[in-house]
Amino acid sequence: MTAYRSRYAELKDAKAQLLAISADTAETETKFRASIGADFPFVADPEAKLITLYDVKLPVLTLANRATFVIDKNRRIVSITSGGDAVDPSAAIGAAKLSCGG
Repeated sequence: MTAYRSRYAELKDAKAQLLAISADTAETETKFRASIGADFPFVADPEAKLITLYDVKLPVLTLANRATFVIDKNRRIVSITSGGDAVDPSAAIGAAKLSCGG
C-alpha cells in the first residue's frame, strides 16, 4: 500500500480514483490508513462481500488475495494484476492513463 500511497498523485493525474478494500474492520483499516499516511479512501469488507464478488477471497479464510483492478468509466474491468505484481502500482497507473483519459 505504501507504493500506491507514494504514487497516488500519478493516479489522480490519470483521472483515476483509488480505493483500498480489505476484509479488515473499519477500525483496523482506519488505523492502518493513518499509519501509512494514505490520502485515498479505504473500504472495510469484514463480511467479504466485495472480496467474494471480485473472486479474490482466499478459500476457507476471510482474507483477500492481493489484487488490483482498473475499472473504466463504463464500469468495465480493463486491467487486473494480482499476487506480488499487485504490489507495484505501475501497471494500474498505465491502464488508468489509457482508460480513464489521463
